[in-house]
Amino acid sequence: MYKSVFSLLFLTLTCFKSFSQKDSIIINQDPKLLKVLELKKIVNQEVFTSGQYTIQIFSGNFTDYKILMDKLTDEEKYNEIFYSFETPYYKIRVGKYVSRILASKELKKIKKDFSSAFILQPK
Repeated sequence: MYKSVFSLLFLTLTCFKSFSQKDSIIINQDPKLLKVLELKKIVNQEVFTSGQYTIQIFSGNFTDYKILMDKLTDEEKYNEIFYSFETPYYKIRVGKYVSRILASKELKKIKKDFSSAFILQPK
């Protein structure tokens, strides 16, 4: 009788021990990922204050964005060019205007080159 109880107890303890799990996770993170995240924060950071307006002239894929951005940078036609990435679109905005009236005046000029441009008030 003692042998069967002892055997049953031994078998039970052995089963618990052999089927138990340990949870340890090792994450190998590439150090470049942190750099990419920091760059993304910088790209998406806009320094607009409440009440300012801007004019969005482009929203699209990376290839078209890159071509237009290089063109705008080379022309130096606009003093302030802002860009951001909101999945899946790259966006280009120009100017900071303190009133909607000033932004509207500039929009009339910009629409000659970018017919789909519109006024935007970043939040």
